[in-house]
Amino acid sequence: MTQIKAYPRAQGQPGARNHVFVLPSVVCSALVAAEIAEAAGATAVAHQHGCGHIGQDIVQTRSLFAGLASSPNVAQSLVVSLGCETVQGRGVVDEIVRQGRDPHFVGIQDSGGNAAAREEGIRVAQKLKTVAEAVERESVDESGLTLGIVADRNDDRLADLVAHAVARGARVVLAASHDADLSGVAEPHAALTIGSEPGPSAVSVLANDPGTQSARVLAVASCRPQVIVEFPAGNQPPTSIALVPIVGVAAAGGLHAAIPDEFDIAAGEAAADIWSTVLDVFSGVPAKSELRNSTTFAIPRLLRTM
Repeated sequence: MTQIKAYPRAQGQPGARNHVFVLPSVVCSALVAAEIAEAAGATAVAHQHGCGHIGQDIVQTRSLFAGLASSPNVAQSLVVSLGCETVQGRGVVDEIVRQGRDPHFVGIQDSGGNAAAREEGIRVAQKLKTVAEAVERESVDESGLTLGIVADRNDDRLADLVAHAVARGARVVLAASHDADLSGVAEPHAALTIGSEPGPSAVSVLANDPGTQSARVLAVASCRPQVIVEFPAGNQPPTSIALVPIVGVAAAGGLHAAIPDEFDIAAGEAAADIWSTVLDVFSGVPAKSELRNSTTFAIPRLLRTM
């Protein structure tokens, strides 16, 4: 079995990356979170959510946040809250704790305002960065990998890639649009919800389609893969998100032929080539998605509110 390099985690599943993740629980705290991350050399994200949610949409958003913060690619996490948001920052922290992690918290209203929260957040994040940098990659085998796959088109390599991963002891988390044919995936699979950790089944499939390519990628990222392989629709570019490197697989012709440098895998390469690239990326080789430095995302919503 091939040996790959990963960051060891106390929770067991090794990390392909070693992020200190600064997570704003609401759009209103995104600027402070970004300033904290920039000062500490950490990773922050920006989104337009966290307030105005109702019902199960609150639960799903909180689960997604906690799933991202519980990624094996995250060494340490800091939640930055405003204080009056619907998806309460302390509730996100509690959910991350239930996932077996040890998150940290800074509240803007608790601190008396932006400046004090920023100062406290930088102090905490710098300490977390020091702790994270003390962790070094170790050799693990392929069975330590959870591979995310997002399919927005038919591609004969998809089923071959799943079979390739499972044969090597890896787990697969899969999400697909209605345009993708999964009939070739022979392995039995379990249903998975946003923010959930895969169970013992080798293949887990996202139960509810989030509706868009970028939302599928984010939903899969919340389910603990270290690397994602994306088969975007022929008229769509590959996706980038923070925390999880995405290996983009091109289709033949169309837009993909016009932007070949944006993809890690060309249309003519086989599933074995994809797997080889996944292992390289897992061990530290940057994916094309990481070179784009994307730190924004749109959260899947169950209900639309003002």
